[in-house]
Amino acid sequence: MKLIESPINRNLNLETFYPNITKFLFDHTCIKYYKLYTLDRVQIIYVDTYEKIYLVMLDTKKKIKRSEVDTAIHRLLHTDRDHVQVDVKMKQRMIDAGVTFSQARKDIVVVSMDAAESSVAS
Repeated sequence: MKLIESPINRNLNLETFYPNITKFLFDHTCIKYYKLYTLDRVQIIYVDTYEKIYLVMLDTKKKIKRSEVDTAIHRLLHTDRDHVQVDVKMKQRMIDAGVTFSQARKDIVVVSMDAAESSVAS
């Protein structure tokens, strides 16, 4: 699987790219920085807040496989699945909260890790 960083050439807000997802997940949270990646067909948003690091994985065509989640954790967070929290039911929680998507989303997975653990792992 190829992990490619998508360049951001303009000063754009993360809420411009994914308004409903960012409002639901990071409504009152300060974001230090973010990066956009693609892992085959899966879009990954790497969000570094001051307390936690999040990987928001989105796919419009299929369910996200466990191997894709493990690959993203290993390559971006440099750790294994035991040191992170994986929420595979994020899409259902968003639908239950009344979030409507501008594009069809087949699956949304959120991986979170404490920022203190990431500095120790690096």
